[in-house]
Amino acid sequence: MITVSHLLQTPVKSLAMSEVAQFELGPDGVVGDRRFFLLGDDGRSLNAARRLPLCQATATLRDGQLTIVLPDGTSVTGPTEVGERLTVGWDMKLEIDAYVVPGPWREALSEFAREPVRLARVADERGGWSGFSVSLIGTPSIDALGLGPIDSRRFRMLIQTAGGAPFVEDGWVGCDVRVGGAVIHVDETCARCAVTTCDPDSGERDVDTLRAMIEAKGAADLGIYGSVVEPGLVRVGDTVELL
Repeated sequence: MITVSHLLQTPVKSLAMSEVAQFELGPDGVVGDRRFFLLGDDGRSLNAARRLPLCQATATLRDGQLTIVLPDGTSVTGPTEVGERLTVGWDMKLEIDAYVVPGPWREALSEFAREPVRLARVADERGGWSGFSVSLIGTPSIDALGLGPIDSRRFRMLIQTAGGAPFVEDGWVGCDVRVGGAVIHVDETCARCAVTTCDPDSGERDVDTLRAMIEAKGAADLGIYGSVVEPGLVRVGDTVELL
């Protein structure tokens, strides 16, 4: 039996992922997940691939107040009312509509990233995901890389499962899968980048995950991307079933 073992999300794209016990998977993904992001002066989103230390910062959103805590302990809090609307260069060669979020973050974030940074918010309900609203990875697939115990947050997946064979999720591409109270359609496997080679706490490279993927399965991909077919509640411990 395959079950949900971890659920991860963050209100700000590329910042540290936080574990939660449950979330509501809506038509556009998890409400609020990666709704905000950091915007460079080049008009593109700043992601972990461009600035690996971003993964050391944490973010929380409560009652319309966003708090970002930087690795040195600096904490910046403010409301999330939006300002200027613009089109932003995104991951996977996408462009999205977004709003700049004025507030106290710019100075602290720019100093942290060592370049001018603004906080922005995705304009519609899609959330700040890259191409697909759901991502899932199996713990047996991570273990099969033969890297020993590694922090699975480096893969930045919404859902992590326990049980089943290594890489079983690859065989779900093109199929529907029930995850707790929701149903997702599995669209494709997740092509991976150098972010996965870095420890999610330090941002430092510690293992060659890409080479391990190629050696274990013949391709530098791990986990799957999907779209929501039926919205619903997903909780740690829920069953995952191929339909």
